[in-house]
Amino acid sequence: MPRVPGGKAQITARDREILSWIGRHGIVTPDHVARRFFLRADGEVGKRAAYRRLDALISLRLLRRDPTPFWRGPHVLRITSLGAQIGEVGVSPARLVEPELRHALALVDLTEELAAATPGATLRTEREIRTERWHGRQDGRVRPGRGRTPDGELVFADGRAVAIELDLTPKRSKDFERVLRSYRQEHYAAVLWYVVPGAVARVTKLVVDNKCDDFVRIRPWHATDGDAGPQ
Repeated sequence: MPRVPGGKAQITARDREILSWIGRHGIVTPDHVARRFFLRADGEVGKRAAYRRLDALISLRLLRRDPTPFWRGPHVLRITSLGAQIGEVGVSPARLVEPELRHALALVDLTEELAAATPGATLRTEREIRTERWHGRQDGRVRPGRGRTPDGELVFADGRAVAIELDLTPKRSKDFERVLRSYRQEHYAAVLWYVVPGAVARVTKLVVDNKCDDFVRIRPWHATDGDAGPQ
């Protein structure tokens, strides 16, 4: 395995996979990494082992740790430019935008849970979708349009794609309708749209009124103890 330029530590295959996974999502918590890569055979999560390895990757300047105002994730992780190279991520390191942190962290939970529950599907994150579309516009394969870039996709072997959308804060009806119109310009087999429970009835009605109920599915997103999870 390659060594970090100028460093003595050897980078393992799992390190590269961790860097790639973090880069694809953009921003994650240490607990996200622990649950994803350090789950033991007995079902317990090896948090100490995970934190030790993350500290090593931070010391090698492949990852950076940023403080947050959230008790749930007092620190978050991002790849560095060097980490993106070593992990062969294919997307640029994420910027830290504090107002977007809650959504970004909840989206890791949602997309990873949906991917695990959907055998045969490949998860593509919003960052991967945006990067691919940008390159497509640059080389002329994709024309600029007014369609919707989802929060994630589940792509099946037959080419079908299901869009994932997550709204943690209520929107005005016209804003929801704008999202629905933009999805009409896309070619998704379905859209799984998670909204806060109090908005389910209103958004479901908007979906029906806008004749999008043949492909848009509204689902509640419940937050508990400062955390969030799909239902």
